Amino acid sequence: MCRASRAGYTLLELLLVVGILMICAGAVAPSVMGMLANYHLKEGVQKAQAALAATRVHAVDATSTYQFRYEPGGRHFLAIPVDTDALSSPGPAMTPNGTSLAPSMFEAGLLPEGLSFQASASGATPSPAQTQAQMPAANDPGWTAALAHVPDTHDFAQVNWSDPICFHPDGTASDATFTVVDTRGIGYRFTIREITGEIFVHSLETGSH
Repeated sequence: MCRASRAGYTLLELLLVVGILMICAGAVAPSVMGMLANYHLKEGVQKAQAALAATRVHAVDATSTYQFRYEPGGRHFLAIPVDTDALSSPGPAMTPNGTSLAPSMFEAGLLPEGLSFQASASGATPSPAQTQAQMPAANDPGWTAALAHVPDTHDFAQVNWSDPICFHPDGTASDATFTVVDTRGIGYRFTIREITGEIFVHSLETGSH
């Protein structure tokens, strides 16, 4: 006489399977989370690198010096012309050379959540006159006018900005160094060379380019 086949699994068997699945998930989770964190870090680094490169191009195209600033300890960054007096004059935004500044020639954005800019020692110290002329001021109508071209102006107006990293029409730039890091302390160092205006990105872990 044949026995009837089993209709299902016992509770013990189900608990055993669930336990095995949880163990497997626990072993895989750190690797997956690490991959996601690395993806967001690289996404932020690429975003900052693209903004710096665009700032350099804008300076050459508009034949006007541009300043790139970031928020030390925060996520904001922007790039606007240094000659903010021209922006505060009536009519369309123009450079001293008569070049019209389209909205696409103003860079502003945020790093992904969990990333931040960190200031590093700069290769060259600007003179007091340069610092005074380029640092934003709440009562500077030119700086206010420049921010008016940036989306979410109010958010960017409340930021404590870094010293300016300037890109000039002749392709030169300010010597500067800063980093983008995540909550794990892993990140990348950005270096801008004065003579060539080139932008280099190196991993803080490996130092690779």
